[in-house]
Amino acid sequence: MTPLRAAIFDFDETMIDLEPQHAAADRALCRAMGSDYDELPASHLNASGRRIVDEIREMKTWFGWATELSELERLRRDAFDQVCRESEISLLPGVSAAVRAFEKAGLMLAITTSAVRESIEILLKRVGLFDAFPVIVDGSEVEHPKPHPEPYLLTAARLGVSPDQCLVMEDSGIGVRAAKAAGTFCVAVRNPNAKTRQDLDAADLVLDSLEDLNVADLLAQAEEAPGR
Repeated sequence: MTPLRAAIFDFDETMIDLEPQHAAADRALCRAMGSDYDELPASHLNASGRRIVDEIREMKTWFGWATELSELERLRRDAFDQVCRESEISLLPGVSAAVRAFEKAGLMLAITTSAVRESIEILLKRVGLFDAFPVIVDGSEVEHPKPHPEPYLLTAARLGVSPDQCLVMEDSGIGVRAAKAAGTFCVAVRNPNAKTRQDLDAADLVLDSLEDLNVADLLAQAEEAPGR
């Protein structure tokens, strides 16, 4: 039986609910480009767990923007950081306690996200958890985003552990599929504010909140899971 050595968190909607801030940043980008955010297709407006760059690329194609993708990324990142500075930001229930419990249990911590690293670091410092996560893998560092396993395989490699030594906390269907495809033990945490109800059936455990997480019981369950 392989001992667990790491706990990996998705960021957006798993640790912090940032749907309003992301929507505001998308709207600001559309305004800057002279377009109407509400004209985007429902498949875009209701998507969850995708890389920011892929969302921007889709908007660029939909509206026919001629501006370079790198400039669109900068404009969107600036808008997101600005709206976050003006917003009250807090961790979702149970996140801080879970992080500290994993630390106490001796697990290494990391974040694997489709969002932008610079913005994540700013928010982690704001909520007092920056020092808890020595490894952060963002969407720009992988060729194949979630639901491909590459993001979690890269994170495990950065931590110096095998994927089957990792616990993953996710909120989206594509994130869960990525974690399981990588060979990790995955805990899905439902976000009550999600745009669409996520299919989390592939997860090893589904919780309504990280407040429901008992780390000692979880570690025992994960280490006894079939295939480990």
